[in-house]
Amino acid sequence: MRYARRARGVRAGPCIAGHPVPEHWEALLGDLAREIVRRLGAKDVEDAARQIFHYPALLHTAVCSPQIAVEGRYGGEWARLCAAGETPMGAGVRFPEAPADARIPLDIYLGPCALWSLRTDKVAVNWQKNAPDLYPAYSRWDGRYPHAYFRDVFPVVAFEAADRLGLVGLANARCARRGRRCTAVAAWVYWIRNRRMPQIDLQLGRLLNLV
Repeated sequence: MRYARRARGVRAGPCIAGHPVPEHWEALLGDLAREIVRRLGAKDVEDAARQIFHYPALLHTAVCSPQIAVEGRYGGEWARLCAAGETPMGAGVRFPEAPADARIPLDIYLGPCALWSLRTDKVAVNWQKNAPDLYPAYSRWDGRYPHAYFRDVFPVVAFEAADRLGLVGLANARCARRGRRCTAVAAWVYWIRNRRMPQIDLQLGRLLNLV
C-alpha cells in the first residue's frame, strides 16, 4: 500500500483523541498533530484536538483519508483505526495494583477510548458483549459530544465507589458478573471528571486523583 504521508516519532495511540490538551498533542504526536491540523482545516493543534474531542468520527477522517503510515510502537493502533475503524477497546491504563475486596455492580470492560471507534456493526457488538451496562446508552448516542453525553448517563454507582475507595481502590475492585478488575470503570470516572485520558496522563507522570 502506498501512503500519502508517514509520521515518525509518534509516542501515543488514537486514545489521545479523548485528551484535548494541545501541549500533550504536540509533545506526543509531533508531525502527526500538524498533519491532522492541516487535514481538518483547523486553526491550530488546540482547534484540531477540540474538534476531534467533540466529533469522534473526525479522527478517522483526519488520519485515514488517505491513510497516514504511523511508525513505531503505536503504529499498529493507528493502522487498526484505518483498517477496521477501531481504537483500543480496553481500559488502556495500568492502574497500580492494591488489595481490594469491594465488588462493583457493573459490567463495563471497555474504556472511554472506545468512543473514537467508528460506529460499525462489529464495534456495536463489542460494546454489547464487553460493556453491557453501557450498551443501551451507547446505542442511543448520536456520535457527537461524547464527554457531555456519557457524563450524564454513566452509572452513578461508579462515582460513589470512586469517592469511597479512591481511584486505585475502584480499579482494583471486582466488577459484577465476570469478577474482573474494574480498571475500565476507573478509566471512565477519571476521564469524565478530568476530560483527560488516564493513560496519557500516566505516560506523562501526571495521573491525578488516585486516592
